[in-house]
Amino acid sequence: MRCYWHVASVVALASALTLSASRGAFAQTPAEFEGTQISGWTFTPGVIVSTIFDNNVALAAEFPTRPETQGDQLLLIEPFGQFEFHGPRTTFESSYRGYLRRYMDLDELNGFDQRGQVSIRHRATRHLTLFLNNAYMKVPTTDELELNGVLFARTGSRTNTLGGGMESRLSKYMDLNVRYDLTWVDFKRVNTLLRSGFTNGVRAELARRLSDRSALGAEYAIRFATLDAGSRNLTFQDVGATFRYDTGPHTSLDAAAGVSHLIDQSTNITHTGPYVRIGITHQMERATVGASFSRSLLPTFGFGGSSQSEAFHGFVRMPITRNRMYVQQSVSWRRSNPLDPTILALDSWWLRSTMGYAVSRWVRLEGFYAYTRQDSRVPGGLVNRQRVGVQFVFAQPMRIQ
Repeated sequence: MRCYWHVASVVALASALTLSASRGAFAQTPAEFEGTQISGWTFTPGVIVSTIFDNNVALAAEFPTRPETQGDQLLLIEPFGQFEFHGPRTTFESSYRGYLRRYMDLDELNGFDQRGQVSIRHRATRHLTLFLNNAYMKVPTTDELELNGVLFARTGSRTNTLGGGMESRLSKYMDLNVRYDLTWVDFKRVNTLLRSGFTNGVRAELARRLSDRSALGAEYAIRFATLDAGSRNLTFQDVGATFRYDTGPHTSLDAAAGVSHLIDQSTNITHTGPYVRIGITHQMERATVGASFSRSLLPTFGFGGSSQSEAFHGFVRMPITRNRMYVQQSVSWRRSNPLDPTILALDSWWLRSTMGYAVSRWVRLEGFYAYTRQDSRVPGGLVNRQRVGVQFVFAQPMRIQ
């Protein structure tokens, strides 16, 4: 097997709405590299070197008598690699990144974090596609996770998200999509208000295409949550309708609405309420923009129960292939209202902004800003964190034959 350097464009990715997801170990938009889309095997090694100022390294709450928080400068080195394959029927992508943190003053906060992910998509037949993906993340603070109902704290956290399923066409007009998800979260038990555990469930959608642009369907989902070493067990069921519409060749709209039903086996409490989600994406020549909103019943890792959650996410992506200078931005908001009135409600914000310049095909310079905020609506319950920095990104895809 021989390797040779292949000149390919690289793209910075913005965070999108997933669970899941897969978020970076630092709150700036991850300087990932989009798949090269080159046939065969490709490997992309690289390193990112950043200098960052963090104005609230401990994620301390603000008090009227003590509004200031402790900040520090740090150096972040991120070695990474991406390995991918593109074939006529199969696409495989995997990546790994390490985060070596070195603070100027607070040496006790130095550490090493990491994340990795792998995904495979295979078109088994003309009418059936199978997919599988997994993402692992180890981070030093809980605000990096963006999970429902989790208090912001400097507590080490690990999470893994596994998903898989199928997309099938049953007939000329009918489609059936099925997906299974398993999410596992583990906290260092420094903060007793954080509950480790896992959730898993299946979602199925049967849709009928009304035209080339629109489809109407029905969905059913069931999820099981096991929290706090099995002391809390919950079951969630959703039944509703789905709708998809393409307003044009570059704009798509997705919506769903229905009824959620919760059973808390540990307390024998049940709750029924509506759920809704809607999202829109528009692709322009030099940018892609999108926004989404959802309201649903969700398990809460923060206190080991359940809550009525509302969430909004918006993003702007500008690919380097069309923009030597580019901007990547995302904003997320989540409100968690626990069904137990004795538990704190949380309003959380995440803002990430990156401005970059491609110095060459394998080097780019980026400046970034990240802001996280959480308010539990009680005295001493407001946490603000801002990070600003500059980073150099070095990477060069290699094609393998």
